Amino acid sequence: MNNVKAHILFFLSLIVLCACNSGEHPIVNYTPQEEALAVAETDTNLYFKTYDTQNGLISSELFNTYTDRQGYVWISTGKGIIRFDGQSFTPFFDNIEKKVRLLGPTSFFEDSEGTLWIFSGGGYLHWFSREENQINSFSTQLENGWSDEKTMNMLQDNDDTFWIGGYGGIQKVNKTSKKVEVFPIQKIRTMNWPHEEKVRFEIIKKDKAGTLWLGTRKFGLVKYDPAKNRYDFLRDRPKFQNYLLDDWVTDIEVDEDSSFWISDFERGLVHFDPISENILDFIELEKLLASPYKVAVRDLLREGNLLWIATNYHGLILFDLRTKKVVRHYHRDNSELPMNKIMSLNRDFQGNYWLAGSELVIASSSFYKFKTVSLPENRPAYALASTENGVLCSSNNGLFSISDDGKSKNMLVTDKVSYFGLFEDRKKQLWAGGSFANYVFSPDLSTTIKNYPYDIVVDSVGNYLRKALRITEDSEGRIWIIDNWNRLKYIDPDNNVIKNIFALAQDPVSKKFIQTTAILDDPKHKRLLVGTDMGLLTISYQDLSLEWQKNSLQQQEAVDYLYRDKKGGIWGILASHIFQIDPDNLELSPFSFKDRGANETYNWIVEEPLNTYWIQSSLGIVKYKDSSSTVYENHNFSEGSFNKPAPVITHNGKVYYGGDEGVSIIDPALLKIDRMEPKVNLSYLKFPYLDKESRAFDTTFYRGNNTLIELDHYQNRIHLKFDGLHYKEPENNLIKYKLLGYDKEFSFIKNGLEANYTNLNPGAYTLVYAAANSDGIWSEESTFEIKIHPPWYQTWWARVIYVLLAIAAIYAWIRYRVFLKLEKYKATEEIRTTISADLHDDVGSLLAGLSMKSELMAMGVKEIESESLLKISEMAREAMERMRDTVWAIDSRKDKYENLTDRMRSFADQNLPEKGFKYHFILEGLEAKSFISPLIRQNLYLILKEAITNIVKHSDGDEVEIKLKKVNDDLNLNIKDNGRKKDKLPTDGLGLSNMKARARKIGGSLQVFYNEGFSLNLQLKC
Repeated sequence: MNNVKAHILFFLSLIVLCACNSGEHPIVNYTPQEEALAVAETDTNLYFKTYDTQNGLISSELFNTYTDRQGYVWISTGKGIIRFDGQSFTPFFDNIEKKVRLLGPTSFFEDSEGTLWIFSGGGYLHWFSREENQINSFSTQLENGWSDEKTMNMLQDNDDTFWIGGYGGIQKVNKTSKKVEVFPIQKIRTMNWPHEEKVRFEIIKKDKAGTLWLGTRKFGLVKYDPAKNRYDFLRDRPKFQNYLLDDWVTDIEVDEDSSFWISDFERGLVHFDPISENILDFIELEKLLASPYKVAVRDLLREGNLLWIATNYHGLILFDLRTKKVVRHYHRDNSELPMNKIMSLNRDFQGNYWLAGSELVIASSSFYKFKTVSLPENRPAYALASTENGVLCSSNNGLFSISDDGKSKNMLVTDKVSYFGLFEDRKKQLWAGGSFANYVFSPDLSTTIKNYPYDIVVDSVGNYLRKALRITEDSEGRIWIIDNWNRLKYIDPDNNVIKNIFALAQDPVSKKFIQTTAILDDPKHKRLLVGTDMGLLTISYQDLSLEWQKNSLQQQEAVDYLYRDKKGGIWGILASHIFQIDPDNLELSPFSFKDRGANETYNWIVEEPLNTYWIQSSLGIVKYKDSSSTVYENHNFSEGSFNKPAPVITHNGKVYYGGDEGVSIIDPALLKIDRMEPKVNLSYLKFPYLDKESRAFDTTFYRGNNTLIELDHYQNRIHLKFDGLHYKEPENNLIKYKLLGYDKEFSFIKNGLEANYTNLNPGAYTLVYAAANSDGIWSEESTFEIKIHPPWYQTWWARVIYVLLAIAAIYAWIRYRVFLKLEKYKATEEIRTTISADLHDDVGSLLAGLSMKSELMAMGVKEIESESLLKISEMAREAMERMRDTVWAIDSRKDKYENLTDRMRSFADQNLPEKGFKYHFILEGLEAKSFISPLIRQNLYLILKEAITNIVKHSDGDEVEIKLKKVNDDLNLNIKDNGRKKDKLPTDGLGLSNMKARARKIGGSLQVFYNEGFSLNLQLKC
């Protein structure tokens, strides 16, 4: 808890630290209480991880490190610069065409807008484009300077301008206008050095008065007044000559009171007041370290009241600025720090320290590694036992004791004797399976209490006792042994009984020899649990009877390991996978990790402390607690039968396990969960696609600061690369992602792998993603918008065109059909016109001639013959009249309402007045020139004729009203006279039937009434 408090205090400064380069460490203000707490409770017990050229570094000549605000680590080297994401190193080299020069020492600086500036030791200024993933040059005036071991600094003055050091002066750069002002300086170094030389400015700091303080090589500390453009060299003052701050100033850190802590390469650590320009204190680090040679400070990093010091010869020093004492000192001889020369020191946002030297080193108190104790001559460990003498380990050259401090001590050695299985019984005696006998030693191993040689017969068929590989004791005092033939035996030392479980030797069905692999005492049920290569079985205490567990196929899998946890639960590893076993009925329940792959295999499991499980897997040592797992590296393991002994737990809660490299120690008390969230970046998107010629293309989009990408429709195959930046165990970082609009659930991948989407439909998507560190701590979810444009033929305007084309096509089709109908109608009209003309001209003239001749003949014949001839004449007239009606009906020139009404009016005028009827012809709603169907026209006229004929023949009235009315599409014909009501209605003759038939033919309804004379009403649609 105390460490957590201290970390919280220090993490307050990290956000500011990340915005500055390794030479730009900001002022961090603490209250005195906070500072005291920080000094007292900071965990400075660092563990180190090393990267070199075998891990991907392009050079072993390293100068500087820097962590940008996205979480990437940048390293300057002798061959170029590198960006590190925890998984891989991305190099950037010189590009002469683009004027990019990155060789040698390089300083990094991230301005207030997030632009990363890169200033090479040769005096070349660059900036990094995150969108293009490339470095671009920025022209300055002091280029082509000489390069050395120390990088030159940069200092931001305001949003647009910053200062950069250089060889021959300092420069003020306006990044917006790209204007560069140079303030050159040349100076004579000493009176014994007569010619002037350029001054190399490496460090730039500003005091609260706005004055710039410059650290140089060879010329010490320099004061520069920007308003007056005046340099003031402190070495020119008598009190500084040949003393402090007059030669090489390597770094400056600002204290909370605005004073400076300055590293003088030759002298040590100087406390300086820039206002009074006085030295407040001088720390001779050589004396504090009792070193016969100078410390040579390279870099400083201040954290509250503590100062980290990177040195040229003495590694890493932690110095307390209040007590003026060295708190910690890490070097190659007392730690895993691989080098004593540290060129630069930087701290990232997670609190890790990055050291540059001959190798790249990351240090943190959370980087605890399991300690592995090697046995003499690098012998493997065969078995372990926790005893009063500590943890004992068997090997092929005796027994060894492993102490708490991680040292091995030879406890018992006999020439050419190997020891395998180990077990401490309830009497504190040690059982050991040796090369020539199974031994029982006294607790202090000074006395051999008993030995069981291998010539002891253990069954009726003459099998002998053999060396023990696995040993355990049941609650009744029997010692159970799995020998080197994987046979199960037991020794009852109280009754001097030794027996082989012969029933377990061979399967009676398959005749296969059974391999016993694991044993676990089960005193609650008075039985022994036994694992074999053919499944799980029990052996009863009472009669040693066997009972195979074959209720499920899983119980018949090969059993590799059995374990009882602190609550009495039983765990088993069957076929390399973990199962929980019900202690009562031995039913198996598969156990799986929600955050681990299904293809991992497992070897053993142990609990320490309560509810914390340590599991050896094919990928390392897994710590499992509260439904989450953490993986730690594990190289001390072999698949050999002797080389994977079960772990043991000591009285102080440490877990020991053995393997090829000796004995490894897990101390749960030292393991820390790193609760710092990882940084998560969507680093790039790739869109592989094929063109029409099937040529492959692969376009890469680097996200940079963009929040949206718009793609063409053929870029619908996307490969996404995420970087989960957390450096504790970066290979175990986890990424989750989901594409809203496509995915329903999150997908999970290991850090460094790509996520793939194929055949995405056009549309808008939102990518949601987050990362978890190796301790299962998740970052907040980030989002990124992806918009895939449809092809032109799927755009809205294309759809509008499609609709318009469809409408045009339908319209053209309708027009075509109308055209066909019109053409057909015109052809029909021509035929009708021709027929009507032919009927009128040919048949009409013939009937007229026939009628005239009949009349002339009637004048000159007898009376009876005259009547016959007149009858013929009348019939000819009637036929001619009907022919005229037919001609009129089929004449296409008469298809208008005015033709119908004229014809109707003409018929009424010819027939009604002659018979003494007055008539009224009424028209309503008709357009005379409007078209009327020939069929309707003909039948309306014929119905009118029939109606008038009936009136003339049967009506007792003298007036007739004919009314033709049209409303919209409704047409009504009403014909009525003024006759009286008739008691006897006329029969429905042929005329009425004809009229109704004609009405039905044209889709109308006809009603005839005789209530008050004759009345006809016809309604139809036209």
